[in-house]
Amino acid sequence: MASTTTSSTSSGGFLPSSAPSTTTTATSSTPSLLPQPRSHPLRPGSAKEATVINYIDTTLLRIARRHAKKFSSAFADPNLPESERGYENFKEIGRDLEAVVDVLWVSGTPSLQIPYLISLAVQVNSYLAEYPFSAAATFRLLGKLDEVFAGLLGEGEGRGSVVSMTEKVRIKSIAESGRVVVVEARERERENGGGDGFGEDEDEDEEDDMEDVLGIEEYPTAGKWEMETARVYERTIQLLGDGLGEVGEFCDDDMAAGENETMCDGGNLDLEGEDET
Repeated sequence: MASTTTSSTSSGGFLPSSAPSTTTTATSSTPSLLPQPRSHPLRPGSAKEATVINYIDTTLLRIARRHAKKFSSAFADPNLPESERGYENFKEIGRDLEAVVDVLWVSGTPSLQIPYLISLAVQVNSYLAEYPFSAAATFRLLGKLDEVFAGLLGEGEGRGSVVSMTEKVRIKSIAESGRVVVVEARERERENGGGDGFGEDEDEDEEDDMEDVLGIEEYPTAGKWEMETARVYERTIQLLGDGLGEVGEFCDDDMAAGENETMCDGGNLDLEGEDET
């Protein structure tokens, strides 16, 4: 998607500068991990829409470059600022991807949210295979994506789905693949002697993140992994239900990896102002 460059000084404070405020959801006792969205979509062609597109495109490009540097000598180049070095772990890349999800959600604009979030979710599935498993970062990011997709699919009082049938099929494929990817990432980490991503391998910040994701201060050890894995994209898959049939009836097997799309038939942003000038 083409982007229009807009400086941060003239964008009305669009770029995230602090941790976003969170809301609560009516369908769960767990607090929402997402910031409060706009009540109306951005006007097509407006300066605000251009600023959001520019920020998203620039950030996703930077994330892709830092991920690529993970496999090169630039990974630990001391001459580069930290923001330009290769990622060291999934917690780092997950934090940057969360910022993109927050911006898209705050925009309240389905025409931007749907294509970008589908693409981003495909990338998350790909990135998870490239880093040691981190439970806190993984479940927090996937929890946000699940909440966003559920909202777009019409979860919540007075809402209706803004997702087309083809997009629903795509999302279902990505969500189901995401569950498999998480299991495989955890098993690979165990085989490599890295534990299961819970407990001693998590630092204090990651433990706090897990409390946010789980919505409780303590969590029983027994069955913890199985329960959290079962919650991956839980709301999204429930909303899609069985109405779409098996993904294989509609899509090519590579669909969740972002290929063969035609095989289907079927931070804090200052975006609250409603008047566009």
